[in-house]
Amino acid sequence: MEEDRTELDLDLFRDVPAAYAVFQVIPDEEGSGAMDARYVYVNQLYCTIAGCTPEDLLGHRFYEVYPQGNPLWMECCHRAVTEQKEIHGSLYEGAVSHWLDFSVKFLEDHPGWVAFVFMIADREREERDAMRRGMMTDDVILRISRILNGEEGYQASMDHTLEALGDVIHPDRLYILETDGKTVSNTFEWCAPGIEPEIQTLQNLDYQLYMGGWDKFLESSTCVLIEDIELLREEDPVDYENLKRQNIQRLIAAPFYQQGQIVGFLGADNYEKNDLINTREVLETISYFLSFKIRNHKLVQQLDHMSRYDALTGVYNRNALQETLYSLALQNRPLGVIYADVNGLKATNDHQGHRAGDALICRAAGALVRTFSREQVFREGGDEFIVLAQNLGKREFSRRVEQLRRELAEEPEPILAVGSLWLEDSARIRQAIRQADREMYQDKTAYYALHERRHGGLKERKG
Repeated sequence: MEEDRTELDLDLFRDVPAAYAVFQVIPDEEGSGAMDARYVYVNQLYCTIAGCTPEDLLGHRFYEVYPQGNPLWMECCHRAVTEQKEIHGSLYEGAVSHWLDFSVKFLEDHPGWVAFVFMIADREREERDAMRRGMMTDDVILRISRILNGEEGYQASMDHTLEALGDVIHPDRLYILETDGKTVSNTFEWCAPGIEPEIQTLQNLDYQLYMGGWDKFLESSTCVLIEDIELLREEDPVDYENLKRQNIQRLIAAPFYQQGQIVGFLGADNYEKNDLINTREVLETISYFLSFKIRNHKLVQQLDHMSRYDALTGVYNRNALQETLYSLALQNRPLGVIYADVNGLKATNDHQGHRAGDALICRAAGALVRTFSREQVFREGGDEFIVLAQNLGKREFSRRVEQLRRELAEEPEPILAVGSLWLEDSARIRQAIRQADREMYQDKTAYYALHERRHGGLKERKG
């Protein structure tokens, strides 16, 4: 009679919209755990998930039906019986190839019995994993963007970015390639321990020859994704051989753009396939931030160059001269000083045009650069140049001054008037420049005297 009532009570769960099963727990000899459990009741949904009929299960032991069953089930059975509480969990059961959310509850009216309720949770698990993956991906992107926008200098922040990214996706090599569309160069690189750097071998390469094959990937995708380089063996043998030489089996490279044109790639060789983060999303997003970092750096470089270099001649300008004079005035070091002025500039502008005048200025600057170096020549004004010859001894400076004068004398008409001075103490640099200016004026006066004699008394003012 009691058995009939139990069967009737359990049969009430026939239509429960979840997989439902009741087990009689079989404790081990010590009573410290459950060694197995016997099926007492199963509903149809449980049988459907298990792929069995009730006859296959009822009266049989769990490990008899599932020899490789997860031991966690027995642990939950034991806890539900001994602790007399409901237990909830989630796990992947390989026997049925599903993620399962479950609850286990002891049955008060039947000591040693437990009831399981199962729900297939594949979709929920996928959604949770996707959410977790998205959160971890976003966290990685946020951390690396902070590095790029931090207080470190350009080189340090770029190196730090690649290092931090390497700690996340575990590639053999991370790199930044920059291109002008004609050539491509590896400008930054991070390598895992034991991996040989390639940055020195990847400089000023022909873009079409080295990377032209990547363009076809970008016709249908937002990045270059090569999961097996063997796919390139026939289609792009040049790229294939280059990648094979570097022991690359797979790579991903995210392009970055300026004004719609590709200007570089952020690439990863032999990256780790990771279920916890979206490697592709990380690289594509970081490449976007990198494009701004690189562009801003180049703009700053251009502005710095414009502020310190003369656009016409390429030598330092007046701003750079003032910075250098200020620095030298705080030191006590020897150096040579030259003050030079272009001869005949006004007449050239008046009779041949300003283009010819600009060419004359460039010729004059070239004579100074050839004798000394571009880093020592400054254009102070329209036709005036100053040379600050540091790191030269007095004898070498004098030799170069004479060399300059000989070169100028070989011209039909000397293009520069020159005054020079050796200074033992750079703290007096401004006085020395004024003295060199006076000597230059004497040289220019001699030039105009000769010019007047040659041209029948034609007088030309300084300029």
